[in-house]
Amino acid sequence: MAKYYVQSGSFKGIVDCYDEECASVWAIQRVMERMPSFLNGATGDEWSDEMMGEAMFALDDTIQLNEQGFDRNDSISIDLHDAFLHWHQLRKAIEGLTKSWEEKLGE
Repeated sequence: MAKYYVQSGSFKGIVDCYDEECASVWAIQRVMERMPSFLNGATGDEWSDEMMGEAMFALDDTIQLNEQGFDRNDSISIDLHDAFLHWHQLRKAIEGLTKSWEEKLGE
């Protein structure tokens, strides 16, 4: 795994990930964990519009990733909308798996 320096808007973080896409999804997750709608238990389709709006205030239009450090001219840019869609798909998949397991376990 590579170490990525990830930044966008007011967010900066360092993460070990398999690729840039993984690192961008991690950044979205870290930002969303601070959002009131996430903390208040928004689920499923509620995420797409409300949370994307909240994230736009915290992040730029792109997420910058680099294996060497922050604020570098040779950073890889990932579109915020694309990263958010990947994050959203992953969250829905996890939610579906969780629901399935809860039904099987009788919870």
